[in-house]
Amino acid sequence: MKIRIPKPKIKLPSFRLPKPKVKVPSVVQKTASATLMTFTFLAILLGVTGITLTTVNPVNLWWDIAPIQIAYFNYVITYTAVMNYLEFLQTWYWYSIGISTGLVVAGLAVHIRSLKQLFNILKATPMAILKSPLYIYQDVKAFRDWLFNKIEYLNGESAKWRRFFKVMRSPYSLLRGMGLNPQMAVGLLVAGGTATTAVAVNEIVVERSFANGSPGIYAAPSEFPSETLEKEMAWRKDNPDDNTLRIVLGNTPVEEINISNVSIGTAYTGSALPSGKAEAILIEGKSGQDARLEIGELIFDRNTCKSLTLSDVNAHKVVIKENIADGLSISQTLTSTLRNLRVSGGNFMADMLKTEGGTYDRIWLDTGSLTTTNAKINKLVLSNIVSSGGTCVIRQADIGELTIQFSQIGHDSNLTTKEFTVQSSTLASIWEVNNNYEVLLSEPTPPGGVSQ
Repeated sequence: MKIRIPKPKIKLPSFRLPKPKVKVPSVVQKTASATLMTFTFLAILLGVTGITLTTVNPVNLWWDIAPIQIAYFNYVITYTAVMNYLEFLQTWYWYSIGISTGLVVAGLAVHIRSLKQLFNILKATPMAILKSPLYIYQDVKAFRDWLFNKIEYLNGESAKWRRFFKVMRSPYSLLRGMGLNPQMAVGLLVAGGTATTAVAVNEIVVERSFANGSPGIYAAPSEFPSETLEKEMAWRKDNPDDNTLRIVLGNTPVEEINISNVSIGTAYTGSALPSGKAEAILIEGKSGQDARLEIGELIFDRNTCKSLTLSDVNAHKVVIKENIADGLSISQTLTSTLRNLRVSGGNFMADMLKTEGGTYDRIWLDTGSLTTTNAKINKLVLSNIVSSGGTCVIRQADIGELTIQFSQIGHDSNLTTKEFTVQSSTLASIWEVNNNYEVLLSEPTPPGGVSQ
């Protein structure tokens, strides 16, 4: 017989340490939540904006809306300033894409509470993508039905309103509504029929062009402003009030450019030189480069300038006659190597750019983007131009025959200040300098009269 002795069961006591309960103040929770939401909003906004600006490169859009003036801070967001940032993004294209994408990911990542939940979302994404066309179609269909219901309702209302206004504008209905009998209403309409049909309105829209005296940047020989150049040079974008007439010469020779009977600078009321500019009239080639102005004949006739300076000019013949100036300094530097220049271009030579009358802040003729090839004009005429507030300058030019005549130059009523200056860098084979006088002069005052 076996006797089983039960084994004693010893149960050790268990100890449970209480979990510390840390109560986070509601203010801290709300602040942290608001901070995370703000970070997410800013990160996603900056990221999406960066990706959009980098991939789309909205140059044309910015041209249409710039500049933007922030009145409260008295600040203007200029076209040029934004273009610098857009060019920076395009220069570092993939870096911009990467940083922008990283901002979007970081903005979303701060809200991940469970990796398992995130995995489930990612797992369900392919099926959601597959079903998305169906969902999109249903949403579009619902929007379509709603839209057409509204359109049908508005069409019905529109027809009712058309009938209403037709009745109201009908003279006969109106007279009958005033209590007149049919005979009296018809009689009044017949008596006033001639007068009521005698009104007409004509609207004329004038296109911007050189001939119409429109300011702008012209790529000679085009008669119309160059949209490309105006965008590249930010014309009127950084200075919306800029009223400059600028002619940019290219590889195509021009038969004649003629500008006459205009007022420049402060010579008329309400005008001023563009910001940062000192010349009211500037005729120039490319300083320090081979691209110069090549002009067969330049006539500077009956013009008024604050001062007139010629420098770095090579001419076969220079004629300076019948001018008055508030101080003269004409250096006649002779050379025998300069031919009597004229410009030809055959069948591909442009005809004429001519404008007569108008007011501008500035006249500027230059060689634009040319660096090694001369810009060519057979004849340049500047006649009866009254300028004030800025100087007149002719430089970096090769000229067949240069004539300056019957002009008035000066502004400070001081003969010791030489306001008409031909520098020694102006060379010519033939000089004719006759009947030029020093006279005390002041600048013209608005609206454009000439002071004697």
